[in-house]
Amino acid sequence: MLSTPRPIVLLAAATLALTANAGGAFDQKLPADRQSLQVLNRLTFGARPGDLEEVRRIGIAKWIEMQLHPADIAENPALEAKLKPLETLRMTMPEIVAKYTPPAPGMMMAFQVGPFQINQLLPRDEAQKVLNGSTEERVAVLKTLDADKRREVLRALTPNLRPFTGEFKQEAEEAGKAIDAERQKEARRRNPQLPDLLNPDQVLIARSGNREQLAGLLAYLEPEKRAVVAGLLPPQSLVLLPEELRRAGQFQRAPRQVASEDLKEAKVLRAIYSNRQLEEVLVDFWYNHFNVDQGKNLQRAQNLEHLLIGAYERDAIRPHVLGHFKDLLLATARHPAMLYYLDNWESMAPDSANVGPFAPERGNFNGVPNSIIPSPLARLAHGLNENYGREVMELHTLGVKGGYTQEDVINVARCFTGWTVRDAEKPEFVFAPFMHDFGEKTVLGHKIAAGGGEGDGLAVIEILAHHPSTAKFISYELAQRFVADDPPPALVERMSQTFLKTDGDLRAVMHTMFTSPEFLSEGAWESKVKSPFEMVVSAVRATGADASDAFTLVQKIADLGQPLYAKIEPNGYPNTGAAWLSTTGVMGRMNFSAALAFDMLPGVKLDSARLAGKNGEAITHDLLGRDASPETQMALEKGLAGKEANPPFVASLVLGSPDFQRR
Repeated sequence: MLSTPRPIVLLAAATLALTANAGGAFDQKLPADRQSLQVLNRLTFGARPGDLEEVRRIGIAKWIEMQLHPADIAENPALEAKLKPLETLRMTMPEIVAKYTPPAPGMMMAFQVGPFQINQLLPRDEAQKVLNGSTEERVAVLKTLDADKRREVLRALTPNLRPFTGEFKQEAEEAGKAIDAERQKEARRRNPQLPDLLNPDQVLIARSGNREQLAGLLAYLEPEKRAVVAGLLPPQSLVLLPEELRRAGQFQRAPRQVASEDLKEAKVLRAIYSNRQLEEVLVDFWYNHFNVDQGKNLQRAQNLEHLLIGAYERDAIRPHVLGHFKDLLLATARHPAMLYYLDNWESMAPDSANVGPFAPERGNFNGVPNSIIPSPLARLAHGLNENYGREVMELHTLGVKGGYTQEDVINVARCFTGWTVRDAEKPEFVFAPFMHDFGEKTVLGHKIAAGGGEGDGLAVIEILAHHPSTAKFISYELAQRFVADDPPPALVERMSQTFLKTDGDLRAVMHTMFTSPEFLSEGAWESKVKSPFEMVVSAVRATGADASDAFTLVQKIADLGQPLYAKIEPNGYPNTGAAWLSTTGVMGRMNFSAALAFDMLPGVKLDSARLAGKNGEAITHDLLGRDASPETQMALEKGLAGKEANPPFVASLVLGSPDFQRR
């Protein structure tokens, strides 16, 4: 059995020993040569070759100001080319639904059995005798039929009736076997398996061949068969396929997942290539803050919630990451993805659909005809749902210690009754008055008068967005992401004051943080541990590797414990380092680093010439932007003692080192 290389073990032990803070005080300023690297480590997903020199040339203050205004930054043209194959990113929701949610295959009419078929073959009275009569009545009808018609009727009998056909029992059983065989044959024709399409040698290649063998096989097949075969390949073979063919195969196998996979790949590609790095970091941060799991409630959301995630990030999150917090809060509250995820789409006041002046039979409400509002009948049993009412205060605004009570949770939930989704085929926000609780409510000491309708929810948004606890909680969360796991209270307080003075202007709050002495302090220096997403992306950026296809990187991030858009709990993925430093997680990072450094990741091409001819010290400085820390240097020296320090091996150790895992 192969043992884990000694330098890997040493570095793994060093990484597990990472503390949340690398040491130092928040009132101690970083040396000038580290300040630019600190800025890149926090406002980007890691420095690319040349980034450090660019920040120093422009100047830290000006570079930060540019990132705070992403619309003024020319986007990387390479990114557009990378995103072009991911067509669902440019499609509207109805277009995605039309193309990627094909209707379930209908029953094969020629092979159906039961009353419908019998009624088509016989007069009504005779059909009733065959379907519901005694054996004698059924046999009497069968005797009157010619051989061909009798065979059709016997084929159409359900299995439970076939034994009760008297002298025609054997003929009925044979007819049943024949139709079953024909049905299976037709099903196989519609949904072929690899042995139906390929000879035995080709099946072996399809299931276990290497990249070259698989490419040769697929090139040999005609285009239509090629896509079908791609859709039948085992998961381990998918990474060997080019993007276009893998998408075609994915569409054959599970078309609904194409949009979901496009979104994940786009997230990784934007993080690697976008020049608007702070915007991408903030989109990731705020999506996590207003987390929606793409897999929850799929059945109750008509299997469309995972398709809504892309629209949620694009329309509710991205436009507001540097705007006013109230707009971000309202956009997430109204988006169908959030309404489905936290169940507000079905929350309604008890009996509101059946009584009072707002019962649905009364006519249109706010210009919304009842016929296009989801029927309340399917929701009556659910009544008031407190999920969103609780999470919007605990996780989105005030924080768990924000001063709200259970009574506030109930009243907030009452205010949001009727905030629902039009329907599954046209998933958009609509206010349904017949679901709303029109009674008086009190939220955090504010009285909301009876009869307010949709305005009740808007009033709650106003109350929460301007509450001092929200200012403090949001400031703390931002400082925890950009400064330290345990951010200095004085900094959080200054950010909170900016939040309150500027009506929740997030750009102003970020400016206060980035220009604070704490941000460029020894206390903040490398005090954060990268999440799996941050680690994978920063490694690709640091090496200057070209990701022609992000599929493998998406899988690696999931393998390291952070499947994208798939955090089930509403609190999102952890924002602190300790959560990511399990033994398994650290070893997984080491293995990924080795695969990247040795150019073994499908779809990712390493520029080997960049490190060729450099010694270990130069490679370390190149990838870290600085010299290694004493603990990392010691681990590298011990691990490399007596071994050939070839560039890929050194690079793999540096990428897996504690220094690279910090940011």
